Amino acid sequence: MTRAGRLLGALATAAMALLLMVTSLWGSDDLFPFVPFKMYSHAHDLDGWSRVTRLELVNAEGERFEIDDEATGFRKAELEGQLSRFREDPELLGHIAEAYETAHPDEPAIVAAEIWILRYELEDGHRTGVEEDILEVAWTENGLDL
Repeated sequence: MTRAGRLLGALATAAMALLLMVTSLWGSDDLFPFVPFKMYSHAHDLDGWSRVTRLELVNAEGERFEIDDEATGFRKAELEGQLSRFREDPELLGHIAEAYETAHPDEPAIVAAEIWILRYELEDGHRTGVEEDILEVAWTENGLDL
């Protein structure tokens, strides 16, 4: 490698290292891969509360079931990341119900979709047995009550 090539490589490496340091301090997840994802960049307290978010659907036969990422193509991370949007506009859950119906045409129609959050207490990183299940957002077809 020529001297100019080595110099260019060293400058590029230094610029990348500087960019990574600066964006790690002041950047947001939108700048990935130049910043660490916030969910991986800090330790969680081993004592306190943790939570698990889940999406449940209810079909026309009254069956309630939890769906995973493959059922609709809508990932759990997206659900958690857009929770505030679902709170503001529960009708958005109707689109997930439609996606499920499209992917499962032989199944009964979906009449409701709900986002639940299971909160559980941790002590020394282990569950204490204290937990609560909270209905965070609900959508029903035609605004019906279940």
